[in-house]
Amino acid sequence: MNRRNFIVSSVMGAGALSMFPTSALASNNGISLEKIGSGFGRLLNNVNAISISNLSSGVAKTHQRLAIALNDSGYLYNATEVVQLSNSCYAIPLHKKPMLGFESKELALIVKHDGVSKFYILNEKLTNEFNGLIETFSQNLESHELNLDAASFAFPVKVVQQQQGRETIFAYQNKFNNTIALKSTRKKSEVHLS
Repeated sequence: MNRRNFIVSSVMGAGALSMFPTSALASNNGISLEKIGSGFGRLLNNVNAISISNLSSGVAKTHQRLAIALNDSGYLYNATEVVQLSNSCYAIPLHKKPMLGFESKELALIVKHDGVSKFYILNEKLTNEFNGLIETFSQNLESHELNLDAASFAFPVKVVQQQQGRETIFAYQNKFNNTIALKSTRKKSEVHLS
């Protein structure tokens, strides 16, 4: 094959690939909660995987709306089950496998408060901060030999604020009425407790 034919066939092949949706080329399998981070791995004995068919009707409807948003955004996830973090919070581990670049690991949460459930998608920075919060709190409990429930501290009971934009914020209250704010900007991310 001469050089001209090679260049033409390469350009046509790249053009054909660009017309395929990335989800057709990527794996359709979801990831587990522990693959998102070691903090979530520490709490695996406190959480349960639940089939979508076993969710209450309000949470199931919220999951349907979430699934539409996730599919539109090109996320890969397990569509048949959610992870129940608490009586009022469910998690769906997400990931994207772009054609070029690194795989992102994110988290969708469904939080039920006062009989109403809503979904929230935490970007990769907020997911890492959430994982770090769980990891740090669990390590502190172990080092001080305290018998407290890390899941009750870390998982949302009520969402106070969600903001997207220059500064992304996900603020929530836990079972102990502490307000935990996960914040990220382009340059940094952090957790605030109050």
